[in-house]
Amino acid sequence: MSDYQIIDTNADNIGNCGHCGNRNAKNLGHRRKTNWLRKRYAEGLRYKVLRSEKFGDVGMIEYALGNQAWRPVEAEGYLVIHCLWVYGKHKGEGLGSLLLESCLEDAKKSKCRGVAVVTSSDSLMAGSDLFLKAGFIPVDRIIGSSEASAAPYELLVKKLKKTAPDPRFIVERERLLKRYRKGLTILAADQCPYAAKPVERIVEASRTFGLEPKVVRVESAKASRELPTPYGVFSIIYDGKLIAHRPISATRFMSIMRKNTE
Repeated sequence: MSDYQIIDTNADNIGNCGHCGNRNAKNLGHRRKTNWLRKRYAEGLRYKVLRSEKFGDVGMIEYALGNQAWRPVEAEGYLVIHCLWVYGKHKGEGLGSLLLESCLEDAKKSKCRGVAVVTSSDSLMAGSDLFLKAGFIPVDRIIGSSEASAAPYELLVKKLKKTAPDPRFIVERERLLKRYRKGLTILAADQCPYAAKPVERIVEASRTFGLEPKVVRVESAKASRELPTPYGVFSIIYDGKLIAHRPISATRFMSIMRKNTE
């Protein structure tokens, strides 16, 4: 596929790249994601963009070493994929396989145990089909378990060292839920560019219920792995109860809150 080039981004060139289908550098989510990435390169995070001479950026893949992963998994010695995205009309052309192969090659060069990824039917997560076709296998499973979504999440892995231990989910809800047992708390990381607007809109919508939410910015991989959610970078907690484990619309939020305040 000579029309495509995989760009290995860095702090200098990332501002000109698309993020998960968003190419607007003035967009709030794009700006937050760009700043987030600039802080992560020193931690070994890799963010690669698939670029077409004709169409510009048409896909991306983001991954990190297990001890720096922004997903609730224990995966020491593995690369953990955060996101793999091929934009709209370019799906079905084998481009996802190009991006995935690039990650697998990095894992081999770095002598990692393998590559792991959290998948789901949830629209904000990668589906499992591409990975299963590439030889990944499921090693753990967890239910979303919030009022916003109960979609199951699967942890898939492709081992490069057959005797390596399986990665596993480390979602532990009770400790964090107890910490935020009063009022409305939104925990959000800028890892996902689609979280920025929902945070703003949910803050505004919550005031119709007489609430002033606390917004907690998740600033480290360790903090993200402590969230009570398989999604890993976003949660809404109301009076010690997890009501959303991924970004949701203000309309969905208000529907959930009406049920909880009746």
